[in-house]
Amino acid sequence: MENIFFYMGFVFFVAATVFFIFYLLTLKDVWNSFGKYAILIATILYAFYLVFRSVVIGHFPVTNIHEGLVLLCLLSGILFLIFFHKYKLKVVGVFLAPLVTFFSLIALLIKQPPMPAIDILHSFWLPIHVGSIFIGNALFSLSFVFSIIFVIENFRLKKKKFDNLGKQFPSLTTLDNINYLCIVYGFPFMTLGIITGAIWAQYAVGSYWSNDPKEIWSLITWLLYAAILHCRLISGWRGKKIAIFSIFAFFVLVFSFIGVTYLFKGYHIFRGI
Repeated sequence: MENIFFYMGFVFFVAATVFFIFYLLTLKDVWNSFGKYAILIATILYAFYLVFRSVVIGHFPVTNIHEGLVLLCLLSGILFLIFFHKYKLKVVGVFLAPLVTFFSLIALLIKQPPMPAIDILHSFWLPIHVGSIFIGNALFSLSFVFSIIFVIENFRLKKKKFDNLGKQFPSLTTLDNINYLCIVYGFPFMTLGIITGAIWAQYAVGSYWSNDPKEIWSLITWLLYAAILHCRLISGWRGKKIAIFSIFAFFVLVFSFIGVTYLFKGYHIFRGI
């Protein structure tokens, strides 16, 4: 039964993408509103999906790539709605909806059965570790979106394209500041996720650090976002440099989450943790 919630949620994310494309083409607010409500409905459906799945399997339902991507889409949808309400940034959905739909499509294509309720999945640290990591990932997804918008708007301004579409974009300063907020809030969650992951690893396999590929690439990703904060706070980087750095870091994050799982072997056998 829970699968119905996933499929319906996927359909609504696709619909949101279509609505935002219509908004981009027509600049009519009605399409933007349709897109926002489609994301709201999809987010609710994904929440139901994970809740029902957790009831069925008896543990926190993020133990493979499929479930992880669903959680990432759910959290990204929630954050989008918060930012949309707070900052009234209509154009954000034009870029976020396709990203979330893309992640949802991957989740659909690699749909995996849930892990059985083995002992280590009942650990106190599992929801803290996974929840922290994915809240951080969702904030970094928003950072990626705002960075993409910054690069596009910066290019348009340099080409002196002052049209109705340009009026839908926030100022470069606003985009830069929100990008920074996403990273500065996402970084502590990623840090907490890595620390609790080490504690859980000690409980599960008897070692805080095992040179597992997932551990190594998670550390690389953490260092990249730490470098972004350092460049912003200490070196005074702003604007385009930080936006491009954020885009690069997000691609590394996606690789560390999906690519590493299938390209390397390690004790993270659950395909997503």
